[in-house]
Amino acid sequence: MVFLGLRGKKLLAGITVSSGLGFILFGISPHLFFIQLQMDASGYDNGVIGGLLTAPDFESTFNLDSTLQGVVTSLFELGCFFGSLVTAAAGGRFGRRTLAHFGTLAIAVGSLLQASSFSVGQLMVGRIVAGIGLGLISSNVAIWQAETAPAKVRGTLVACSLSFLIVGQLLANLIDYGMNSYSGPVTWRFPIAFQSIIALFMSALLFFMPESPRYLIMKDRIEETVTVLQALKDTADRESVAAEIAEIKEALLLELNSQKSWTDLFKADKVKSRRRVIIACVVNLMQDLSGSTPIAYYTTFIFQNSVGFSRHLSLLMSIFLQLWFLLASTLTWWLIERVGRRRLFMLSACCMGMVMAVVAAMLAVNTRTSGIVAVVMIFAYQAFFTWGFMGGVWVYGPEILPLEYRSKGMGLATATLWLFSFVMVEIVPSSIANIGWRTYIIFAVFNFSFIPIIYFFFPETKGLSLELVDLAFMDDTTTPVKRAKELHKMIASGEELTLRTEVGGKDVDIVHIEGKSA
Repeated sequence: MVFLGLRGKKLLAGITVSSGLGFILFGISPHLFFIQLQMDASGYDNGVIGGLLTAPDFESTFNLDSTLQGVVTSLFELGCFFGSLVTAAAGGRFGRRTLAHFGTLAIAVGSLLQASSFSVGQLMVGRIVAGIGLGLISSNVAIWQAETAPAKVRGTLVACSLSFLIVGQLLANLIDYGMNSYSGPVTWRFPIAFQSIIALFMSALLFFMPESPRYLIMKDRIEETVTVLQALKDTADRESVAAEIAEIKEALLLELNSQKSWTDLFKADKVKSRRRVIIACVVNLMQDLSGSTPIAYYTTFIFQNSVGFSRHLSLLMSIFLQLWFLLASTLTWWLIERVGRRRLFMLSACCMGMVMAVVAAMLAVNTRTSGIVAVVMIFAYQAFFTWGFMGGVWVYGPEILPLEYRSKGMGLATATLWLFSFVMVEIVPSSIANIGWRTYIIFAVFNFSFIPIIYFFFPETKGLSLELVDLAFMDDTTTPVKRAKELHKMIASGEELTLRTEVGGKDVDIVHIEGKSA
């Protein structure tokens, strides 16, 4: 049965759930192993390993010193980095869904390698293999979903998938809490092996889902494209999808006329490939530099030392924090298509910057009252983060990149994310240990610095087809930000327009606009 018999909204829901399972793995996998700072009232002690690495049976099995603990933790991020580079190198050959499928199998194998480990070497190999798998998934599912979703709900559907990431984090916290009641190998082998179940379920579901129609057109598989678009639009009329196929083919023709090789990706060509790749990488970098890592590192300390919660209550508070994070993320489903990506990025950066400044001030005072205020700020930060950068980054990257180089560009963008995630994991504990609350001042400055960058260089993509985003960058008479505003006005006006550009010395129709769609 083609696509499990799903069509229209039900098929879009199936794609969203499939992508969401990938983001569950994104949420649960890195959080099973994490470094956490233990601190007392006199200052900051050395970093010790938290999460599953503190399980007594794990410690007795591997006897990791502090250096190896850090290596085991960070190898996963390095694996994700290399998995993203695989997408950059091979995404155009294998397709979005296929590479995500490979990623699920890699996570399953990597998880089982770790869960069955009795040697440090096998544990490390499993970490790297699982990381490569998540790198493949994270750099492909957002592209796949963006290329299958209608423009008017694209942001909502991708944001919905991102809520699954928080479900993964919540599962990691629940597993950590639940394993406190047990002893022996099960305390760490089961949680790691559990990831393989999710990965294999996602793999099975992906098998029945459609490939991206834009990828199929790029490979000249037109009959398959027709079948996919008819299913996505829930129509049997071939003519109803012909216009969209023609639009994508013309946009692809323009890109192929501009790009020939990897080096061309970084040239200032007609479709502005270099600028678009830089924007995609920068928005992913912003997610890392916004401060989610130091917030995560300091949470337990604030709960236990500043407010006076017990270890048990602190674990429960961490679960409540994730539940709040999940609840807040559902508002993004509505905001991202009403407010838009660009405004949400700026509002989120401003609010997160203020939160970081308040957290720094409260931790500098270090009283019980200031600790309570810091806790409130952490809850506020999670909301502002999910409303802006958590959901928006994964929507904006695929939207902003040209079709022919979308896999390469998104691979580089997610590689940037994972590389700097690794950097944050390495330097944040040391920074907190050495300069304490001043670390949060640094991240406040980062957040405020994002605002002018977004204002001047990030065009609004809300409600624009991916081909219209191409046109926003192609106009040499104005900036992409201004051109995107003009395109939104054209769509809102309800006029029937055909936008044209020049390819190989000839005028070519690129996008046909009918009526109001934004």
